[in-house]
Amino acid sequence: MNEWRQTIVLICTVVVAFVALATFMQFEHAAIRADMRAEHADMRAEHTAMRNEMRAEHAEIREQLSSVDRRTARIEGHLFGIEVSQDPVDGE
Repeated sequence: MNEWRQTIVLICTVVVAFVALATFMQFEHAAIRADMRAEHADMRAEHTAMRNEMRAEHAEIREQLSSVDRRTARIEGHLFGIEVSQDPVDGE
């Protein structure tokens, strides 16, 4: 009878150890997921900021190119003897 009791105690001890390990792993998994979510949110915020900066830079470059186009039209008009009284408007 004593051997059965030792066997049952051993089995219960192993089961409790596995349950404790599984519980610990669940908590660890939850912590890792929370860290990953926070890191992902930070990366999305950085991406949005970078995209907004790029859009602003592109708008500035488009404005500079438009200015260059207007100056080029004035220079070409001057070279060919065409009088240009105002900056040409895009599309007109």
